[in-house]
Amino acid sequence: MEKPAKNSPVGKDPAGILQQMLDCVGSPVFAKDRAHRFLYLNEAAAKFLGHTNEEMVGRTDTDFFPEAQVRVFWEKDDEVFHSGKESVNEEQLTDAAGVSHTIVTRKRVFKDGEGNAVLVGVINDITAMRKAHSELSMFRKLLENSNDSIFIVSQPDGAFLDVNETACRRLGYPRATLLRMTVRDIEETADGADGWRDLKAKIIASENLLLVGRHKRADGTTFPVEVSVSKAEIDGKTYILANARDISERKKMEEAMSEVDDLRGLIPICAKCKKIRDDKGFWQKVETYLEKHSSARFTHGLCKECMHELYGKESWFREAGR
Repeated sequence: MEKPAKNSPVGKDPAGILQQMLDCVGSPVFAKDRAHRFLYLNEAAAKFLGHTNEEMVGRTDTDFFPEAQVRVFWEKDDEVFHSGKESVNEEQLTDAAGVSHTIVTRKRVFKDGEGNAVLVGVINDITAMRKAHSELSMFRKLLENSNDSIFIVSQPDGAFLDVNETACRRLGYPRATLLRMTVRDIEETADGADGWRDLKAKIIASENLLLVGRHKRADGTTFPVEVSVSKAEIDGKTYILANARDISERKKMEEAMSEVDDLRGLIPICAKCKKIRDDKGFWQKVETYLEKHSSARFTHGLCKECMHELYGKESWFREAGR
């Protein structure tokens, strides 16, 4: 290695120049001896920890941090002093203001001019990243546990970019399979040459859209759905978010209510034979009319009074004790 030139500032005051260089580094940097005493902190470290260089130099972690955190710091310090190898560790640190941080500390040992082992550490604060990851995990968990099938769709071709577990379970496909499919593959109204094009045009023309369709399962069966569709633009690209709700039970209820409505009001019935006159003027048996206008089905038998009227004089009937 070439020696600094005589007129080089490093040659005049290497320690001072080194400190100025470290103070220009944006990441917190510190140095410790084997007794865990602080030897140096750059400006970023002092600002991050909330203590000045003068306050910390010559003192140890026990003067500034909670005991549980100190145990972790010293354990990792001793490992680096013993092995001489670099250590990268995620830790918790509480600053002078009492704010807790999640940090990644990179530590390494070098020898100073007198041969003493000095530990140098660089701190990277990942609190915001960990918080974002935690919030993303929470959002993902809520997404997976939603009662609705949720799809994130590519606007140009209708390909699925992401789906939740409910969608996989309801359609009967593994996630990896669904992510190779498009809206055309599961939505009847989007099938055909122009299906997706027409559906996409409706979606683009509206900020929020509520659609009724039918989804096709992996086994070929279908079921009615109500789909709430919205759009989001990210980095100049438009994505579609679709929340699909299975409305099979609601459809059954609507059909049942429709049948009840058909039977409401005055029904003309013959006073003698009890036939019912339909809206076209034809007389039908009660069971025929009700089966036609509701989901009821009839079986036939005899009540006790009618049995006595029909068979009361028969000996076999009297012997049977009816």
